[in-house]
Amino acid sequence: MDSSAKTKNIKAVIRKAPEVMVKITGSSDGLTAVKRHLEYISRNGRVELLDEAGRSLEGKKAVDDYRQQLKAAQIPEMSGRREFLHIAFSMPTGTPAPALKEAVAQFCQEEFSNRRWVMGVHEDTKHTHAHLCVGTRDIDRADEPRLSPKKADLFRWRQGFAEKLRELGIDAAASYRQHRFKHQKAEHGVIRQIRAEHPELAGYNAERASARSHESMLKDLAAPEAAFVGPSRPPRVPKVLQRLANEVAVAIAEGRRPSNPASEQMKASRRDVIKRWTEIQQRLEAQGSQELTHQVAALLADGKSEPRSLAQTLFDEAGAASRKVEQQLDIDTGLE
Repeated sequence: MDSSAKTKNIKAVIRKAPEVMVKITGSSDGLTAVKRHLEYISRNGRVELLDEAGRSLEGKKAVDDYRQQLKAAQIPEMSGRREFLHIAFSMPTGTPAPALKEAVAQFCQEEFSNRRWVMGVHEDTKHTHAHLCVGTRDIDRADEPRLSPKKADLFRWRQGFAEKLRELGIDAAASYRQHRFKHQKAEHGVIRQIRAEHPELAGYNAERASARSHESMLKDLAAPEAAFVGPSRPPRVPKVLQRLANEVAVAIAEGRRPSNPASEQMKASRRDVIKRWTEIQQRLEAQGSQELTHQVAALLADGKSEPRSLAQTLFDEAGAASRKVEQQLDIDTGLE
């Protein structure tokens, strides 16, 4: 990313533009696994796919033909190594699907110019998103290292994706959570999925459960011979949620706020981020960029709050809810 693009990204972060998401969702160790993934991202041929040559793949036959091309390129049915990576690109609700598709396609053409890839866009969920299946092998050079992205690569991909969106007129930004004074990690996808499948768990995600049910129905209709028949599986309660619930319950019972083991690390990170944003604010002020200066000041205001762990956040929210009930009882008693 050149300096101009970096500057635009920083300004987008200052404006609190929507943050892009780029996430590795899995991998395929051969054509057998690739077939399943292509069936998923194409919704069994109902969603148009786009490949590295810019060709449109519409329908099950086109997807099967693409798989045969991979077979002809010596991609094995089963391999001891990752042959393809599965990557998801997403933006918040309201992002136009055509723009998202074009941004992902342009990004892939530049970033994966010498690799095989195929992508599809799903518009049937709350957040329109794109799925990418990209080969780990270099097409022309067998001695080239295989694609094996690290954390820094994922952030660079996010920056590149956001840049393509901005070029298409969609306001987007890419930053680390710490840059926005957000220290708590997002919920793990596996845990979110467990909550979606089991309404008896705390925090049941009804909307995601409905989407999963719809996907399952489509899959069963497409292959009725493989449809699941039998008793439902027992609920899997995530151990991390059990530990969290127990920690908060004990803290509430004892009237003791949970400690934050990462407090010092969070505070040190926050001090560093505040220093950097202050330097940017001073440069913007010297340039006469009053609006951006005020926006940085608003961002810095977020950094004044104490960084909290999830257990501390839940404890504080429980206390606030309890006080609200007590106030309501006081009002009701007064009315009597």
